[in-house]
Amino acid sequence: MDNRQQEQVALHRWAVIAEAASGALTPAERGALVRQVAARAHTHPDGTARRYSRGTIDRWLRAWRSGGLEALKPSARADAGTVRAHPELFGEAAALRLELPGRSAAQIASILYHRHGVKVAERTVRAQLRRAGLHRAALAAAPKAYGRYEAARPNERWITDVLVGPWVPWPRREGSVRARLFLIVDDHSRLLVDGRFFARENARACQDLLRRAITRRGLPEVFYADNGAPFSNAWLSRTCAVLGIRLVHSKPYSPPLTGQYHLALIPSATARLQFDRVFPESPACRVDRPGSVRVTPVP
Repeated sequence: MDNRQQEQVALHRWAVIAEAASGALTPAERGALVRQVAARAHTHPDGTARRYSRGTIDRWLRAWRSGGLEALKPSARADAGTVRAHPELFGEAAALRLELPGRSAAQIASILYHRHGVKVAERTVRAQLRRAGLHRAALAAAPKAYGRYEAARPNERWITDVLVGPWVPWPRREGSVRARLFLIVDDHSRLLVDGRFFARENARACQDLLRRAITRRGLPEVFYADNGAPFSNAWLSRTCAVLGIRLVHSKPYSPPLTGQYHLALIPSATARLQFDRVFPESPACRVDRPGSVRVTPVP
């Protein structure tokens, strides 16, 4: 595993433990959070969905407290090079689970042993079935219902997204570009923490806006975004990990952001806006200070 892969794994481990890493939590509250984290599946850098035991999460928490992000990088395995899996049996394990969804990992491991004489650990069977989405909870899951949510205090949760604006300069001509409005909204107070127009929708724009927001309003506990390119990249992941911010991305094909963010974007989609922060010849919209965005539709 090279340095880049180790860095990706360390960032992934921080994303898993970030929720339980707050120093404001009591031992009982941290224990409850760790149990919740252990019950969820997490997307590994290799694209697989993995679940981690409470012991593993506690070990990562101790490592992060003692050595920061560097301590979360994986070390070389002592059993590297030995045979630790039997991939030819996992297809049969999946078929056994689909045949009877209530069949446990221990029963499947026992069937494989008696059929083929190969002893596969119950834990290995369980992990492979989870990665394939065949764990019993998923097979018996009911349709999801989404309720309302609001953070309990300021700076507990910031939400960010991008609004694609009109062509600037307007009317559209050669050289006009689409203006992008990046906003960060505090989930508790609905305060527009910061906002700025950019000519490009990229990682640098997000980093610049987050830096300005943190300078003026302090550190959030959670930074919530969708999976767009400005928010799903190694630079933002590392920044949040170093600062101790929990970066949360909405799940694909599920409601991407809470409604209050979009309520902040009241201007009509049919209004033609012009922006003087980035484009001097367009004096109709200004972000003067955090929490204040003035938009003037141009007829």
